[in-house]
Amino acid sequence: MSFNYVWSHFLDDLDSSGWGSRMGPQDYQDASNPNANYSNSNFDVRHAFKGYVVYELPFGKNRMFLNHNTALDAVVGGWQVSGTVVLQTGNPFTIYGNQANWSLAGTTFPNRNPGVSLYAANKGIDGWFNPEAFTKPADGTWGNVRRNSLYGPGINVFNMSAAKSFGLPWEGVRVEFRADASNVFNHKSLSTPGGLNLGGAPNTGDAYTSTNSISSVTTGARNMQLMLRVTF
Repeated sequence: MSFNYVWSHFLDDLDSSGWGSRMGPQDYQDASNPNANYSNSNFDVRHAFKGYVVYELPFGKNRMFLNHNTALDAVVGGWQVSGTVVLQTGNPFTIYGNQANWSLAGTTFPNRNPGVSLYAANKGIDGWFNPEAFTKPADGTWGNVRRNSLYGPGINVFNMSAAKSFGLPWEGVRVEFRADASNVFNHKSLSTPGGLNLGGAPNTGDAYTSTNSISSVTTGARNMQLMLRVTF
């Protein structure tokens, strides 16, 4: 078995994305002030726990238990089970204000509404963050909320396998049977919410009232496969 935990904090003022924003959006509010863009990177995953286990069951011939019965050995002997786990917090995302910028920049950020929680009380697919935590800046001004200030849902994935290996009467011929299941608990790891362009604040200083929701996942549903392999 092997397990590891990593805490990290990745900051930058612009992420490298190749072309076409392949690694996330490339937001910039004020090109004349790069320091104002220094914040959490698109790749900033604060906590990550990963690991695997491989265990050979102690049953059957040449093992601790049930080792003197040929029929039982054919059923329970030679089995190996294994599993992997990935548990990590989500990636950051940026929310956007709707103040007029008169073509001074391609992106505008909102202002922070002090004392109001950033996230919804019961955050989930019908509302992850709290729009009222942000207010509309005056037209032609920059918001004080930095890029990638909020974090989306994390990843929770367990994979499991079971395999049995046994020999045939012919010398050097072995058969392996495997059953593999990815995302074995069928846990849905949610994607970043939509509705990042805030709205519903008609006047400067008003709190935003627009809605946001999550409509996709980052991992697939449970998938199972069976395999039979003959080695000779």
